[in-house]
Amino acid sequence: MILVLSFDVRRQGGIERLTCQVLSSLKSQGQQVRLLTPRRLGPGAVGRLLGRVRFLLELAWFLPQASSILSMHVLLLRPLAWLQPLRSRLKPLRCWIHGIEVWGEARERRGPLLRRCDQLIASSHFTRARLLEGNGPWPPISVVHPMADLIDPSQPNQPLPPALRLLTVARMDRSEQYKGHEMVLLALRLLLQDGQLPDQLRWHVVGSGDDRARLEALSQEWGLQRWVCFLGSLSDSALEEELRHCSVMVMPSAYGIQSDGRACGEGFGIVYLEAAQAWRASIACRQGGQSDLIVDGENGWLIDPNPADLAQLLLQLANHPEHLATAGRRAHQRALDAFSRRSFDQALTRACSTPLTA
Repeated sequence: MILVLSFDVRRQGGIERLTCQVLSSLKSQGQQVRLLTPRRLGPGAVGRLLGRVRFLLELAWFLPQASSILSMHVLLLRPLAWLQPLRSRLKPLRCWIHGIEVWGEARERRGPLLRRCDQLIASSHFTRARLLEGNGPWPPISVVHPMADLIDPSQPNQPLPPALRLLTVARMDRSEQYKGHEMVLLALRLLLQDGQLPDQLRWHVVGSGDDRARLEALSQEWGLQRWVCFLGSLSDSALEEELRHCSVMVMPSAYGIQSDGRACGEGFGIVYLEAAQAWRASIACRQGGQSDLIVDGENGWLIDPNPADLAQLLLQLANHPEHLATAGRRAHQRALDAFSRRSFDQALTRACSTPLTA
């Protein structure tokens, strides 16, 4: 039995969706799998505490029965460390690493937990490289790119809209301002000031968070409300419609290490893959896990985190929509060739069957 540890999959966040995909993949290979999650058992702090206690009790019960353990996040290695006497060293321990939780100061802080593992699975080559920059030794690190299951890639390509329609799908949280919303606003402001902002251009912003009000206020202050539409959170079907009928996905999420040592950036960026499955190219920043998917100038565009560079690129694409069509077709083909369900299953199988050193 493979014991999989994750967060409450009912929340359907990025890690939770990935967990469901991993479970489905392992079960399709004939593996027996048991999922444990520290989900709440009621409201407030008491419900959270009760959920964690139950998680520990279940972990103590199933740990001796497991043939291997897969933790979907480094934070879930802590309770394993507390119950270390119940786990035989003959039972491989693997941990999935995503991005900012193992970059910068977090890499050094959580390094001891990661080094207890027999193997790590990274969501991108970029994440793997960032971890290897830290003080080792590190366990073997395999790369398994996440898959996207929102879009059916077999559906036909929808025609591009007659005017440039940008789409951004990302949370708008104060703690995650690196996603690039303000950078897009600044780029549009530059075009407006230069008298080059196309009248029919539209930017649709999908997502919610505690930074939305500030971004909407900036849009109004800079006179951009005519071009910008904040849609809030959407259902999966509505999001799919936005992806299929936009011109290009724009999420210039910038990688970097802040002054306090915290990292920012995309460990992979599943939304770029969802756009590719919908025959749409993406605009992203050069550094980050998105560079595993996007080849600059081929199936999308990678830029420096500079509003002027983004403004210039948007103007170029508005004047040459044929570049969008070509890049979209290439993005779709790359998604089919290297980021399909079959590719995911094969990579996960290789990772979980990799011989581990003693």
